[in-house]
Amino acid sequence: MTTPNVLIVGAGPTGLINALTLLRNGISVRIIEKQDSFQLGTRGCGMQPRTIEMYKLLGILPDLLEVKTDPFPLVKFSSPQGDDEEGKVIPMVERIENTPSRPYNTGYMLMQERQEHLLRTRIEKDYGVTVELSTELSSFEEHEDHVIAHIIKHVPNAGEKTEETVKVDFLVGADGGRSTVRKQLGLPFLGDDSESLKEIGMVAGDIEALEGTLDQKVWRMWGDTTSNMLSLRPCAIPDKTHLNFFIGGADVNLEKVASNKEELVNAINAITGRDDIKIGKVLNLGIWRLNIRMTSSFGKGRVFIAGDAAHVHSPTGGQGMNSGVQDAINLGWKLALVSKNLSPPSILTSYTAERVPVIATMLSKTTELFHKTFQPASPEKMAEGWRRGYELRMFGVNYRKSGITLDEKYSYGADEAVDPYRSGDDGTVRAGDRAPDAPKLSPVGQTNATTYTTFLDLYNPAYHTILVFADPGRNREAIEIILETIQGLPSSKEIIKTIVVLPQTSSSANDASTSSADMVLFDTEGYAYKHYDVTGDSQQPTVFIVRPDGFIGGLVFGVEGIKKYFGLILKL
Repeated sequence: MTTPNVLIVGAGPTGLINALTLLRNGISVRIIEKQDSFQLGTRGCGMQPRTIEMYKLLGILPDLLEVKTDPFPLVKFSSPQGDDEEGKVIPMVERIENTPSRPYNTGYMLMQERQEHLLRTRIEKDYGVTVELSTELSSFEEHEDHVIAHIIKHVPNAGEKTEETVKVDFLVGADGGRSTVRKQLGLPFLGDDSESLKEIGMVAGDIEALEGTLDQKVWRMWGDTTSNMLSLRPCAIPDKTHLNFFIGGADVNLEKVASNKEELVNAINAITGRDDIKIGKVLNLGIWRLNIRMTSSFGKGRVFIAGDAAHVHSPTGGQGMNSGVQDAINLGWKLALVSKNLSPPSILTSYTAERVPVIATMLSKTTELFHKTFQPASPEKMAEGWRRGYELRMFGVNYRKSGITLDEKYSYGADEAVDPYRSGDDGTVRAGDRAPDAPKLSPVGQTNATTYTTFLDLYNPAYHTILVFADPGRNREAIEIILETIQGLPSSKEIIKTIVVLPQTSSSANDASTSSADMVLFDTEGYAYKHYDVTGDSQQPTVFIVRPDGFIGGLVFGVEGIKKYFGLILKL
């Protein structure tokens, strides 16, 4: 077996996204999973709009669109349900029209089992890499320039095993809340250890509803946690009648309900007051307990953790899997540059520095939602808990005060607070923010004048995209110097794409000053200049440097700013 650059421990969404990000960058990986079969069931199924954009960035959005479903309306009933009760629709997720800046303004639903299958299929199809089941990490030793990992491969049902030692450049632990990697790193998993929190839980799983029992059009809920509550949500698998469920509340004996199918059916009938909900197979069943924890560091040296290995929390708000995706991509592009010897290893410290404030804020938000939903002081508070605020769509997640961002337009005082979840959505566009989209961009020189592209079509996890907002009619010399400077950066052709963005009013489409750019775009409708807050008559170019993870790394106005930004990223 060829020695990989990176060993990834854990084949959930976080590990698979990290693998795909690295592979897109030409970095070899090996993915191991200690379970002897792939995870079944719903688990994390809410996909936030920012995660959808990450899927597009990675080139897998078409795969997602084939299998996703839109969020279901939530209909709440009394417990037991009245004879003629039609239920009350709870406005959980507001449907917001897509905009030119945000073409995916409302999230999707996709059960984790299907999401993982999608990712595994794409990784195998594009790179021939498969997940190694029944393979676990037993220990590792870190050295200055490599990691030695000790692996055990089990033969299911045979009691046999083989041991293997592998040398890799880096090790990534995406191995869940009981992470072996985190424990061996000695990273404290700090959280709420109160006895009251330990008592909070629910029975959760997936069941098969027999045909004719319940349709697959709405998410149904009965009762509340002050006594007992049942949730039945469609799994949205074509030609299947599977439902994801959870049962909880002060009056529910969780151990009894989870003990067998008969007790589960009895609980469903008792809470709903109905006897017409017919259950077929119980696909999976277990007790979930609330656990709120995170580490203060997401890695040491050449070993890192991501997703649940670094943070666990309430499922309310649908942020967990989505946060793991952002962990994976943030770490992935940095590991790729260091693996190629283009960036110093010190850049990897920015992974912890950028992600920890975001995750700490996320834990606070999801915990607040959980208490409102499952420990409500009043019906009004419970209603608040089921409403999902706009910030949970994750457009405002930002790295404004990161040590590897550079902003020549905005500055911050030493004590000035930046909300890691909302500041990126305050109406300004700054270094560290999500890079907005813009449609109706016309490539100069194309033969078909009606063919357009968008920024989200062009951003890529394998390179920085430099947007030079300028008009050759006003900025000819400055454009030439900027493009010449970019060409002089290390491996610029491999890791940097330069796009000159011309304003609507420009008449200089074929000016020679732009000839060395990778692409020249006409902003035909003015969206690009509007969304990036640039005026078309500026006397100097405005340069946005978009990172491989779709965040703005630099907002500068000339060659010195470009050099300074890449001095933070590359070995110059």
